[in-house]
Amino acid sequence: MSILRHLKGGQRAGPQPAAAGQPPARGAPNVQDWLPVRDVRRGLILRTDGTAVAVVRVEPAPFGLLSDAERERRIAAVHEAIQGLRGPAQIVVTSRPVDLDAYLLDLERRLAEAEGARRSLLRGYLGYVRGLAAGGEASERRFHVLLAGEAGRTDGEAVLQRAAEFAAALARADLAAHVCDDPEMTGLLFSFLHPARAGTEPADEPAPAARYVAPREVTGHADH
Repeated sequence: MSILRHLKGGQRAGPQPAAAGQPPARGAPNVQDWLPVRDVRRGLILRTDGTAVAVVRVEPAPFGLLSDAERERRIAAVHEAIQGLRGPAQIVVTSRPVDLDAYLLDLERRLAEAEGARRSLLRGYLGYVRGLAAGGEASERRFHVLLAGEAGRTDGEAVLQRAAEFAAALARADLAAHVCDDPEMTGLLFSFLHPARAGTEPADEPAPAARYVAPREVTGHADH
């Protein structure tokens, strides 16, 4: 399936459609003609120049909960991973609103089932999340690293291997990272092409919000 059909719903740009009963003009330009992306398939973004691109998603880390020594160790490990990259690479950070309705319903269900100290903890956290939802302040940042293969080559095995090696290097820095599949890459492109709609009509399944349901998780001890 063409990436355009998913991202743009088959809309056309340029000349207006032909009158009713008349066939459209041959060679009429469409939206995809102006996009640098030809397709998304088999774990790769295929650019119009034939270059294959793999995408690594990196999950945010709670650096504010770490000691100075641990923070410096992780930063040094990330620098080492980046310096080990071969070929073109680009770091992309996107911000998008988060719909907390489903998360609030889940917290309310957990609160009804909780007992003792856990119930008190959940009640306070539920009030905090409700405040975020009411103020429209909830947003998430997504971090991606785009790795391009050799210019003009559609064989993406080499670039996929590089992406897997980079994700493994980030894991040694205690960062959660993985090579994106087709729906995730489609969602990344969607956030660029439809930034206003990306939060309410995501093309991929958004990552669930963090669940702080136990005291040790709230204090940050679970990260160590």
